[in-house]
Amino acid sequence: MAELTLTSHIATSAEMEIHRHKIHRGYHGFPTRLFMRLSSVEGAFSQVHVILTGGVFLTALALSMGAQPWQLGLLAAVPHITQIFQLIGAYLVEATHHRKLTAILGFGISRLLWIGIPFLFLMQNSQTAVAWFLAIIIASSSLGLLAGNAWTTWMADLIPPRLRGRYFGFRHGIIAAVTIGSSVLGGIWLDWGGDILGEATALTYIVGVASLAGFVGVVLLGRQPDIHRPEERKAPRFRDLITGPVKNRQFRRSLEFFMAWNVAIGFTAAFFNVHLIRELGVSFITIGLFQSVNPFLGIFLFKWWGRIIDRFQIRSVLLVSGLVVTTLPIIWLFPTSEHPGWIWVIAILSGLSWTGFNLSAYTYPMRYSPRIGRSYYLAYFYIISGLGFVVSALAGGIFAQTLADWRVSWPILEGRTFMVHHIMFVITAGMRVLSLTLLFRLRDVKAEGTIALVSHIGSHIWRAASWGRPFPRWIRRRIPSSPPTDTPPLNIPD
Repeated sequence: MAELTLTSHIATSAEMEIHRHKIHRGYHGFPTRLFMRLSSVEGAFSQVHVILTGGVFLTALALSMGAQPWQLGLLAAVPHITQIFQLIGAYLVEATHHRKLTAILGFGISRLLWIGIPFLFLMQNSQTAVAWFLAIIIASSSLGLLAGNAWTTWMADLIPPRLRGRYFGFRHGIIAAVTIGSSVLGGIWLDWGGDILGEATALTYIVGVASLAGFVGVVLLGRQPDIHRPEERKAPRFRDLITGPVKNRQFRRSLEFFMAWNVAIGFTAAFFNVHLIRELGVSFITIGLFQSVNPFLGIFLFKWWGRIIDRFQIRSVLLVSGLVVTTLPIIWLFPTSEHPGWIWVIAILSGLSWTGFNLSAYTYPMRYSPRIGRSYYLAYFYIISGLGFVVSALAGGIFAQTLADWRVSWPILEGRTFMVHHIMFVITAGMRVLSLTLLFRLRDVKAEGTIALVSHIGSHIWRAASWGRPFPRWIRRRIPSSPPTDTPPLNIPD
């Protein structure tokens, strides 16, 4: 049965390659690499839109309109509330086979909605403005996720498999560079333009630049051809696509872990930027630099973490990087408005750990999802795991609003004042530790586990700190040199 499945997969891949070659050759003579250049430029403009309409800029918009803490929690939960549109997007792709049209209409309308946000500053009632603001964000996020599912499957067929890894690594580097530039320049503008023109006017210009960049991205997206996939030899039943993920034990256990993890991180997700702006009084340019450290380190660490994931167990990478991520909320207890330097320690550790964790989290559900119907599996995964984030983010917003005026000073710490955000940081750290225990229920096909991974990372740190001297023999763990298996258990019934 395994040989039959493998032979069928190879035959289908060969057919897809021939079909892709015919499409590329017949599309105005454009070579494949021109498509990739177009996609890279499109990704750069689209990332400008993503950065200037998210993160600290989205938080600043909400605060300038008078959003309450519970509304900030709802705002952080929006990307996860709207995950159901991943499933709708997958259905549209399978039903119509028009991935290009779905992606362009979804992204186009999603970004067009942002033009209405500056007009909300003209409303007299701040709560009415915030309500309309949340409605626009929810609609934009829904359409963006619907289009994103179509874009992912479209690009997977447009880019040949032999170039896919190198290309997306190159594209990731471009996007990381654009992220840094957009964050820093946007922060400079908010600090300088906010003082001269007012915060509302400065934010209006930010939204205008984001909308223009998003429109250019959609135009470039329209320049790329669609590839209509050849018919599958045996299409799965819709009922099997919906119930299949639940029947897969390993996929179900991964859902349990990521749902618990999202509960842990969602509790404070909306309040780190709020803490920087309101409690620490950090300037927007500093916040822009702070948020640029993560993508900057990602440029150098992305390939390194990728090699580690290929060599070691994914759950071991999740555990080791997750333990570092767990310490970050505790470090948030140390910065004060007089001594905010601790945020740079947080930024560096965040870049080192979240790069590996996010890459592993992206890879693991793919391992236990079949090629046919994978869009349904992944949509199901993001919807269910996102429910934990939604509930936790809303609970965090209510918790922060209930204890908004709580303050306590500890004489033993020279009168250091603690507030509700500090309580939330401790709570989220505890929940992260508890969620990591669920990793021990997951299974992996790689032989090299956590101890070997820690030894491997430790040897790199030792050599960097000791100018190239080898790792001490008495704490070195021998790592087998046999190559890892290339046969992931995709369709093994449990």
